[in-house]
Amino acid sequence: MSTLHGEYRRHSRTDIRTSVSMSMDDNELATKTHDVSESGIAITKPSELNLAIGQSVSVSFDRMPNFSVPAKVVRTSDNSVGLQLEHFRFSESDIKGIVKSAPFYERARYKAKRAIWKALRRTGVLLTNTLLRKAMLRIIKPTFLFAVYGNEKDVGTYMTPTISKLIPPLLLAGVIKNRQHKGLMVASKFFEHELAEDSDKVNTYLQQLKDEFPHIKTIALVGRLPNFVMKAGNEITGPYVDGSMGTRYMIWDVGRQMRELPQYNNETTICVLGGAGRIGNKVCEDLTREYSTVIAFDNRYEKEEKLYTPSGAILRTSNPQNLKNAKLYISLTHHGDVITEFMTHIPEGSLVADDTHPCISYGVREQLSAINVQVQKIVLFHEDFNMWPRMPAWSNRAIPGCLVEALVLLEQQEADVSDFDAFKTTAQNIGFQGQLIKPLEE
Repeated sequence: MSTLHGEYRRHSRTDIRTSVSMSMDDNELATKTHDVSESGIAITKPSELNLAIGQSVSVSFDRMPNFSVPAKVVRTSDNSVGLQLEHFRFSESDIKGIVKSAPFYERARYKAKRAIWKALRRTGVLLTNTLLRKAMLRIIKPTFLFAVYGNEKDVGTYMTPTISKLIPPLLLAGVIKNRQHKGLMVASKFFEHELAEDSDKVNTYLQQLKDEFPHIKTIALVGRLPNFVMKAGNEITGPYVDGSMGTRYMIWDVGRQMRELPQYNNETTICVLGGAGRIGNKVCEDLTREYSTVIAFDNRYEKEEKLYTPSGAILRTSNPQNLKNAKLYISLTHHGDVITEFMTHIPEGSLVADDTHPCISYGVREQLSAINVQVQKIVLFHEDFNMWPRMPAWSNRAIPGCLVEALVLLEQQEADVSDFDAFKTTAQNIGFQGQLIKPLEE
């Protein structure tokens, strides 16, 4: 229910109104919800009720016997109270159950609202990519592209198979603005798993980009797409940008900030989980500028070795016993929840900065919290950046690291993207900043 700069909500809201009872300090009060999301509840504030921020309560849904959830007060006003669920999240089936238990007119309103919103969103995608496509391209005059892909769930949110057949091969998925530059987020009709498994589809995607945008200055490749391109036997050359330098800068900036936190300002060691990857290797080198020792932890290392850079040392290891020597961690594994395999070796009081996709899930974060290990999400910001509509589960003010290199090149075409020190100086001067925030579904 919380927001970041007011531009997005971490969970979709139901706006469902149903009867509940709130218990606290041996008292129980009857009220109604204003809204329910996966992570929180907004309720009507009874006139006789006084609540303090941080106070713990229990909420029972009157039409759902034996269904009670713990929550804490995070917001109060004259008419309403905002509650955040404690160590619990409503599952999809829980939300369905709450909706189903609401009065008939509330269920009807909820279903109509969702149906209208879904239809409008899909209609917008259809019109943007058919009747309005040429006009949109003429108005925006993009100077860069952000080439992305999605999974079946993400794509299904925006279009049906019928709509997919009616639109061109490249989906215009969003408008990006950074300072005076405007660009487009474009998406392939191929799903992520198809691009990972079939190099011909990767080559088709690249050709589609070249055919429709032959004069574009810069094309940033999202996430794993650079790996798919190289696996298909292609070099990543202009106008394509693999984005690795932007990701490295983002992680370095966050790593630098981590040791500035009061509880960690004496730390001289940081651990990179997934340190043997294409990005991980370079990230470890970058972080030796800030830490005397960087532990590169990865199961792919067959033997343990220590390497020295001009400013520090890198310990390459697959032995989880070495994890106890650090309290700061950068997570770059192929899947966030891989951390469960070795999290018992992470010391109490540690901080994990997560840059995995998919990220460390709520359930795993709860397991880490139980052993006093905190997880935060790595993002990058610029005060003049905006993307509309936002990417799924992403703020429209947050910049994916893989896009930053392209944005820097647009500002300074002569920027050295082969030298990290030169690149980070340029990125800092332009105003890009790495940040740690609460995980996106909090």
